[in-house]
Amino acid sequence: MDYRHFAVVRAKDVLTLQLNDPKLFDAATITALQDELIDLVDLEQPLKVIVDFSHVAHCSTAVINGLLRAKKRIAARDGKLMLCGMTNPIREAYKMLNLDGTVFQIHNTPEDAAKAF
Repeated sequence: MDYRHFAVVRAKDVLTLQLNDPKLFDAATITALQDELIDLVDLEQPLKVIVDFSHVAHCSTAVINGLLRAKKRIAARDGKLMLCGMTNPIREAYKMLNLDGTVFQIHNTPEDAAKAF
């Protein structure tokens, strides 16, 4: 299946979702991204998922809701969701919200995230 807001890269048992939108602020875009993310998780039922923010320059914290929903569904099957590739301002927002290292494991690169599973 093709997704509009991310590309799916499969490596062994790890799914990496490379976010396509450089700016994730628009409510309609964020809702569509969240819907696609949940559709993928429900359809494929992956146990190891990495969401790669490398192509994202600016991001609303509204994206967090979709990530939390996906994480909950993945965790219900004893899977894990990791984040990576965030710019410093995006990562700082996650730190200020006390999400970095608590709710989400955030790594610098997809390779670092994959090693952490």
